[in-house]
Amino acid sequence: MKKIVSLILCIIFAFSFTACGDDSDEKSNHSVDVEYYAKLGQINGLEYKLGGSVEDAKELLNKTTDDHGESNYFDYESGDYTVMTDGSICVCYKTDDESAGITHIVKYGDAYGFTIGAVSTQLRDTMTDMGYTATEREAKKGELFFLPAGASMTVLEYKIANRTVLFVFQEHAFSAAVISK
Repeated sequence: MKKIVSLILCIIFAFSFTACGDDSDEKSNHSVDVEYYAKLGQINGLEYKLGGSVEDAKELLNKTTDDHGESNYFDYESGDYTVMTDGSICVCYKTDDESAGITHIVKYGDAYGFTIGAVSTQLRDTMTDMGYTATEREAKKGELFFLPAGASMTVLEYKIANRTVLFVFQEHAFSAAVISK
């Protein structure tokens, strides 16, 4: 009887390990066309667009409310830019040239089909499989002006059309996506 139970447990363990698999299945199932959204100047699932109206973005961000019905919107200046945010999305523009529209869109967490916490190598490999080559590097000083200072950040940088898409990692875990002109 013990041998039968042991055999059944071994089979269950073997199937559970094969169910985990490697990341190649996830890579081949990546369904978001990053190039399409980059050419539009957007991050999928967001209404904001590079060059879009600052006032329209402010209005959309103001609609986000907390559990008490209060707006989550706030803005602040960071260097040459004004950052408008609701805590999960940032929309930025050059403070002295609001009429030029949105220059950066930042989405914290899941973006372009990648989930928060994804490992940088997994994301890079998926993008490579889709035909894109990344520049992997430490974030440049002032480049991530919309993030709180402190932690060391790395980025995967992609040039798609005339846009720059950055995938931002904190300790090799995906934390934000950025699209800019």
